[in-house]
Amino acid sequence: MEPRKTKTRRRWRLRSRSSLIVATVLLQAVVIGLGWWGTMQLTRVGLASRVRERIVDENSRAVTHLAGVLSRDGVATDAGEAQRLVEHFQLPGHTALAVLDSRGRVKHHPHLKRQPGLEGADIGGTPVTLSPGNEVIMLRDLRPGTVLTGEAVLFGRRCVLSVRRAEGSGDKIIAYQSFEGVAQAEDRFVRGVMLWLGVAGIAVLGLTIFGSIVLVRYYDTALMRFNHTLNLEAEQRTKRAVAIRNALVFGLAKLADYRDTDTGKHLERICGYCELLSRELAGAHAEIDRAWIDRLKLASSMHDIGKVGIPDSILLKPGALTACERRLMETHATIGADTLIAIRDRVGDDDLLNMSIQVALSHHEKWNGTGYPSGLVGEQIPLCARIVALADMYDALTSKRVYKDAIGHAKAREIILASRGTHFDPAVVDAFERCEERFDIVRQAGQPETDAVELSFLQRTVEEIASERRHAA
Repeated sequence: MEPRKTKTRRRWRLRSRSSLIVATVLLQAVVIGLGWWGTMQLTRVGLASRVRERIVDENSRAVTHLAGVLSRDGVATDAGEAQRLVEHFQLPGHTALAVLDSRGRVKHHPHLKRQPGLEGADIGGTPVTLSPGNEVIMLRDLRPGTVLTGEAVLFGRRCVLSVRRAEGSGDKIIAYQSFEGVAQAEDRFVRGVMLWLGVAGIAVLGLTIFGSIVLVRYYDTALMRFNHTLNLEAEQRTKRAVAIRNALVFGLAKLADYRDTDTGKHLERICGYCELLSRELAGAHAEIDRAWIDRLKLASSMHDIGKVGIPDSILLKPGALTACERRLMETHATIGADTLIAIRDRVGDDDLLNMSIQVALSHHEKWNGTGYPSGLVGEQIPLCARIVALADMYDALTSKRVYKDAIGHAKAREIILASRGTHFDPAVVDAFERCEERFDIVRQAGQPETDAVELSFLQRTVEEIASERRHAA
């Protein structure tokens, strides 16, 4: 049997000029379409309001004109002439003109011949809601010398209304249009605007297609040049990263000339503690992200590299240090920072080196300003150094050395909590308290396989030579 062929789903990618043009045109078509739709939705209400205002204005002009005509001598008293004027007066849409007597009864109306019962119909009791102000008044009580506008229910339909009194006769001229007619006029206007905007959008899209084709062809070679530039930049960045790592190796090799120490497990624990604290503090410090935490894990491993410059008689002394010896011991912070600065001078500015310098120089500073070497106070101490300070103290308390025994996690916790606000940043202590159980897990996982003290290579060599001499004697 032939093996079944599995279908692989190909993902569409912009691999050619034509696919780029198609994608650009589709995107712009969507954007223009959404813009056209959004614009119309936002402006529909405004356009409808403008149409209604225009209808009201035209009706107002119409009643004003007719009131002027009827006020002329003889016209108002000539019923036939007045009816002819009402029937033949041209108004847009479905607007109608009517003449009422002073009590609100219909005298002239365009539909008198088709509706015989309309003549003399009393509509004076119709309430009219005037605008603006929404004052309600009966139609018979309106005797305006100027045009009033509002809304009313006339002849069974809700209408927009314009009213004015004719001089002399006291008759009222009204122009009214049903809400349905107004809505139809609004829709016609909006549809017209939408049509023209659609035509404009299509024209813009056509110009966009043409421009996209021209620009893509014109800048095709520019894209190739840009990609080439990016490749060169990537190569340069890679070389720079390699140079930084090589420079670090050079710096550590230079320190090895001073002293070779066996602190692997200690450094692993410090890295683990710093990661735990950084994750807890990430929400309160915007600069802490995944890259920042990774840098701190590396930088923390170099916090005590300056100790390779401290004399063996001080560094390996099992008893208490004298005041002079302690001053010399404290110089390891500046020795480490100076060494890393020398590396940075070779490779240029680098985030990892900058953080490593801060850690090496300031991890013995104290929150209350009593630390060394600079006596920094509070947030003057870099955040990375404040984190390493607590991690280093916890590891020193819980690790066995030739000059002391290790204490348990609970006792170390008490000492650190008691140092909140004096030795350590309160926020870092709070972070430690939230993750202290994980600290204990890291501590136990990072302990040496036996209970033997983590001795330095140099110290082990000295003790082995001394032992050999005792046996020879």
